[in-house]
Amino acid sequence: MSYEQYNNFTNPVTSQPVGNSPAPGATPINGVTIRTLQDTPTDAEFAGRLLVEAFRGKFAHNVTEQKLPATARYMAANNRGQTPAFYQRTLVAELEGVPVGLMQLKFHGDKNINTADDDIITSELGCWRTIRFSCLGLVFDGDVGLGKCYLDHICVDDSARGRGVGKVLLDRAEYEARQRQCHTIYLGVLTTNRAKGLYERQGYHVTSTWSMCGCLYCCIGPPGKIYHMEKPLSTNIP
Repeated sequence: MSYEQYNNFTNPVTSQPVGNSPAPGATPINGVTIRTLQDTPTDAEFAGRLLVEAFRGKFAHNVTEQKLPATARYMAANNRGQTPAFYQRTLVAELEGVPVGLMQLKFHGDKNINTADDDIITSELGCWRTIRFSCLGLVFDGDVGLGKCYLDHICVDDSARGRGVGKVLLDRAEYEARQRQCHTIYLGVLTTNRAKGLYERQGYHVTSTWSMCGCLYCCIGPPGKIYHMEKPLSTNIP
């Protein structure tokens, strides 16, 4: 799995009016549609598996390669019985009706929209790996500022690479942010991740760089850097 690489768009997307335009992906765009995650076994398994495979290196460092299947099972189980906000913020991209992409957004006040079952994760990973896994959540689970939207994660199945799925997801993220009158959308991406080019074409720019050391190194992996990227949004309705 990987971030979607979509290389046919050369110009950054600038601000778009909210108005009454339909949400990107509400109707098919080159076969791509977007919907919210559902509290079903099928969606839970898909989201858990894709997330672990898309960020395989991070999870393998955190819980070991051997425990990746257990981590995917835990992530799937954790996708069930969540708060309504969790499902509203988690979006699934389908290509010709087949789920291939996943994205989660967070807004101001969304820090606790999902809950974790400690018994499930401990039984799957054991005590020490559970502690490391919990620290991973703490590293990326900060408060989102007022008027901002945080793109927590976005990933697309390798089978859908080059089909524009990532761009439709990003367009939908901006639409959802504007609907909530956000003036900024932001994300974090490894400096070595080729998806940075997609974000730049979408209009994001690097505002700072984080060095991976200390707790961040322990949770994610070898020393490296993460770009903090932002895009200003217009919420003016014509």
